[in-house]
Amino acid sequence: MTGHTKLPDEDPEEVGSKDLDVDEVEVQPKEKDERGAWGNKVEYLLACIGLAVGLGNVWRFPYLCQKHGGGAFLVPYFICLILEGIPMMYLEMAVGQFFRSGSINCWSKIHPMLRGIGVGCVCISLLLCLYYVVIIARCFLYFFNSFRAVLPFTQCVDTSLTSCCVQSGDAAEYYWWNDVLNASSGFDDVSNFNWKLLGCLAFAWVIVYICVFKGVESSGKAVYFTATFPYVCLIILFFRGVTLPGAGDGVLYYIKPSFERLGDGQVWLDAATQIFFSLSLGFGALVAFASYVPYKNSVGRDAMIVSIVNCGTSVFAGFVIYSILGYRQHMGIGRLEEEASGSGLAFVAISQAVSEMSAPFIWSLLFFTMLILLGLDSEFGTLEGAVTPLIIDMKLFPNVRKELVSAGFAVVLFVLGIGFCSGGGEYMIVIFDTYGMNIPVLILALSECLAIGWVFGTDNMSKAITDMQGSPPPKYITICWKYISPFLLIVIFLVTFIQNMIKAPSYNVYTGCVNATSTDIVKEVPLPWSAQLLGWIIVVFAVIPIPIFMVLNRKSEADLGAFFKSIIMSVKEDRYYDMESLYQRPAKVLFNVEDGVKTET
Repeated sequence: MTGHTKLPDEDPEEVGSKDLDVDEVEVQPKEKDERGAWGNKVEYLLACIGLAVGLGNVWRFPYLCQKHGGGAFLVPYFICLILEGIPMMYLEMAVGQFFRSGSINCWSKIHPMLRGIGVGCVCISLLLCLYYVVIIARCFLYFFNSFRAVLPFTQCVDTSLTSCCVQSGDAAEYYWWNDVLNASSGFDDVSNFNWKLLGCLAFAWVIVYICVFKGVESSGKAVYFTATFPYVCLIILFFRGVTLPGAGDGVLYYIKPSFERLGDGQVWLDAATQIFFSLSLGFGALVAFASYVPYKNSVGRDAMIVSIVNCGTSVFAGFVIYSILGYRQHMGIGRLEEEASGSGLAFVAISQAVSEMSAPFIWSLLFFTMLILLGLDSEFGTLEGAVTPLIIDMKLFPNVRKELVSAGFAVVLFVLGIGFCSGGGEYMIVIFDTYGMNIPVLILALSECLAIGWVFGTDNMSKAITDMQGSPPPKYITICWKYISPFLLIVIFLVTFIQNMIKAPSYNVYTGCVNATSTDIVKEVPLPWSAQLLGWIIVVFAVIPIPIFMVLNRKSEADLGAFFKSIIMSVKEDRYYDMESLYQRPAKVLFNVEDGVKTET
């Protein structure tokens, strides 16, 4: 036996007694199509590209290149793309397309004890939606302020010598911490509520709702603009950037290789981590998107297109960012050697450079429009990944219109996100980003690899893909699913976990000018124990569904042992459910029946 799927027609207790090739189908009566579908292939690809290409492509990848040897960083980056990124993208798209379900149902169709993987994906997606939209709201705040005659981050409002803005000599950084964040003195200080940011948060949620209120039917139309116009902005900024004085120095600093850095293990770890998170793997959104694609579709080509476009965007964005940072150094308001990532790069460093350009409001509008659209695509894509399993596949609200359910999700997440508009909001985001978006996602992605490589079986998955696209996946893809990708994910997880346990993550705290001679307005301090505790609670919240559902969905006390024994057996041969106590079959509804005629879904 080499990879046949067990799908008995008799009592489900008899799993393991008969074999069925993937070519065999289960014919069921046609039901009303309530899931919806993409209007065409272009909508699907644009949605996947928009989901993958986000803010991290603009403000995280260029920073890693600068930090880890410039052009030399591309070596581990593309190796990790081949061994980790493309195989995982392929896996999630294939699972969604084959099982025709969101993240909860598709994994439970492989085995009910795997249901927790999908529940965990929903949990982590909702956590990301909760705080990611706050970053979009900050972009909106900058966008609206760019219409002012004088950009507020270009000069100090209080020009007295005792002003902290004047003392620091950095109007952009002072504006960021004092006006945009209205930052408090630490994680446990939630004073200094920012009402303007709250208004922008509400506006951002309205835009997100407009994009998702009808599911892929509405988001599929929105991506024609939200996924393409950022590239228009990026191209315009590229040509503006490379024509600025000092741009050449910035670009050279970005791409100049330092191959000696390749011997540093941290370089490879950061490359693997960046590939993984920039492709939005492990959140369940790609699974949900692929579930709306016609069954007969080239999943391998789709995975390759999205992966290459995503990584190409990261590389191209680096030229844009570092040409502007080179100009910033030329103007004497910063140095290329200064490490800047995330909000510090987008909201401070780039704002400083924009303030020195002619017609700065135009470039400010263009830059923050690009960030807004990049963020919106990722936000409503991730939200769709959470909504699809809950209200479409599980039918939690069967008698309520989807528009109202989506509105309910938006309102609840908006209310929960109000705390991020307080003075401690930035520090809360650091906790969510450091803990919630690292370890849980790695565990979920590892579980996905194990589910396909060691439970469902790579041979069975290959047969399914062959049936869908007419050809099997490359052999290296199946090897990655079973061995290489799980190994890389385990290494990344262990290193990340050990680093967090040995040394507490640090964050920047707003201090203002502590005395008349101080020029620093922030200081770096370790996260307090209470913040670390909250971070680990977030981790547990996202991953605890995996063991819980393994226990709840077992049929007998022997199921857990049989489940793990079947995984061990697959070391010798790629098999699926050879134990009688593993009772659930995958529900592969490949065809519908209408008036006695077999029609493909």
